Amino acid sequence: MAISSSPAESRSQEPREPGSPATGPGVAPSTLTVGVVGSARLEPPDPRCALAEQTGAAIAAQGWTMITGGYGGLMEVASRAAAEAGGKVIGLPMRGWANLTPNQWNNELRWSTTYAERLAHLLAADAVVVLDGGIGTLSEAATVWAALQTEPDAADLVFLGTGWEPVLQAFTTHLVIDDRDLAHVTICTDPAQAVAHIAQTRSRRQRSARPRG
Repeated sequence: MAISSSPAESRSQEPREPGSPATGPGVAPSTLTVGVVGSARLEPPDPRCALAEQTGAAIAAQGWTMITGGYGGLMEVASRAAAEAGGKVIGLPMRGWANLTPNQWNNELRWSTTYAERLAHLLAADAVVVLDGGIGTLSEAATVWAALQTEPDAADLVFLGTGWEPVLQAFTTHLVIDDRDLAHVTICTDPAQAVAHIAQTRSRRQRSARPRG
């Protein structure tokens, strides 16, 4: 991956203005906030980092703000790509995690004391993109998914990559999850497709939601 090693401190704290966003009917607002969740364990040269890099760059190219957990792994890869593309990156570090340091590509840090506080920031996003990950990633995705069942204005949930389809299929086989639940989420194979979906969905947002359990 071609990624600059220039740290955030060498950039202006205010990101450059992206190119003029498209406007008109069917175009999503340019002020969207998109959460990106993924493994903190995966780092270059793992090939799964390429998808994270492309995702960060694609979000920034839309003029959207990206929000991540703020630490390493895929979060840092996506943050670095977004920052280099002139995008704004918000990190969500935890005050109690003294052994972890937020990555240098965050423009803004929103510290939390509890998981509930941290998840509230994620739930307030317009959309959440789920990259490859483990238990933490899965728990964050499940929280957003649950909100989609009951909250009409909940964040759109996009699972990105080839690894999620068999996982979601296993959910329908072994858990009380069916096509009505799967209708709340979208699986995309590449970041361009994910960004196009988010833009289209947010431009014509009308969705009913009710408790499903």
